[in-house]
Amino acid sequence: MKIGLVAMGVGAAVLAIVGVVLILLPASSASFGWFAYQPSRDFGFVGGLSPVPPARSWGIALLVVAVALGAFAAGWALGSARTRKLERSGRA
Repeated sequence: MKIGLVAMGVGAAVLAIVGVVLILLPASSASFGWFAYQPSRDFGFVGGLSPVPPARSWGIALLVVAVALGAFAAGWALGSARTRKLERSGRA
């Protein structure tokens, strides 16, 4: 049981590190240029490029998974510690 907690903790740490690295990677530069003119009033943004690069999206997703996995491991550790304490006291 303790090996599972360690594995989850290490897995959460690795996912968090990979997520932070992906978030901090510089975004690729656009392959088109911007011109110094004001667009028409009735022109809306029609883009093919997402304002958030895919690597950053993956990094955020991995960070969320790492936090959830870490919270699960912490809850499991606290719950099993409390169960062991109750078993030793004879109340469970």
